[in-house]
Amino acid sequence: MPTLKPRVQVTMEPATHEVIDALARLQGRTRGAIISDLLDSIAPSLARTVALLQAAAEAPQDIKRGLKSVVDGLHQELVQATGEASSASRQIDMLIESMEGSSDGVDPHVVTRGSGSIPHAEKAHPPKARKRSKPGGSANG
Repeated sequence: MPTLKPRVQVTMEPATHEVIDALARLQGRTRGAIISDLLDSIAPSLARTVALLQAAAEAPQDIKRGLKSVVDGLHQELVQATGEASSASRQIDMLIESMEGSSDGVDPHVVTRGSGSIPHAEKAHPPKARKRSKPGGSANG
C-alpha cells in the first residue's frame, strides 16, 4: 500500500543490521517498521536538540543587534547633548556603519586576558603575613 510519508535510505553497520533484522523477525514486523518506531521514540529529544542548536546559531546575531541598539541610543544621547555632530559622534557613526557592514556567520576570535595563573614574581615572593593587634590592645602595641 502506498504511503504519503517520506522515505529515507539508511546505510548501517552489519552488526546493527543484524540486531534490527533479528528484532523484526521476533516481532513479526519489517525492519523499516522497527527503525521508524526507534526514530519516533527519540524525535522529541532530537527536536529539543535542534531548537538549542538554532538558538545557539542565532545568538551572535541577537547580540550584535542588541549592541547596535545600545550604540544607536548612546549616539542619539550624544547628539542631543552636544547639539552637533562632534568627533565622538562621527566615531560612533563609523562604528555603527562597520557593525552593519560586517558579514554574517563570521566567528570573531575570542580574546582572553591572562591564563589565570599566578605571575612568576608573585610565586617567588609570597606576601608577608600582617601582624594582628591583640583584642583590647592599642594598634601601636
